Amino acid sequence: MAKSSSDIFMSIKPEHMGNIASGAKNHEYRGYLLPQKVHRIWFYTTLPVKQIAYVARISPGKIPGEVPEDGGIGNTEFNAGTKKSKYGYEIIKLWMLKHPISLEKAILEGFLKGAPQKYCWVPVSLLRRYPLDKHVQLISNTPELSAEEKKKDHENKLEN
Repeated sequence: MAKSSSDIFMSIKPEHMGNIASGAKNHEYRGYLLPQKVHRIWFYTTLPVKQIAYVARISPGKIPGEVPEDGGIGNTEFNAGTKKSKYGYEIIKLWMLKHPISLEKAILEGFLKGAPQKYCWVPVSLLRRYPLDKHVQLISNTPELSAEEKKKDHENKLEN
């Protein structure tokens, strides 16, 4: 099964997903740097939810001091270096799927083998079945893309 080079699945706890969906949390923090080609995270919300319901367009990884302290949950602590996380990913856009994908369905359809442990690549077949323009956009903080970013975004779309 062909995998996307720009989209990943990543697990997240329900309380953190709720804070992102409400806009209270505007960065997702992790202890590892994602590959540069990753532009979207398909969030798998863990127990008791056990489904993929949200997709985020993210910024490249930021390090402490690069995150605006605009009141987002965890931003001040991240910039101060008091969080375990070493990288922050800004939530630029957030979509809510009209029909969330349960873990059972994701396994049955071959999209996942189980809940993502760190992250795993999204199959191209899922991207074709769930085009984001058909879902509910909750957040849009789209900065103007540079010419290089526009080119990369276009290349990623052609790959998928």
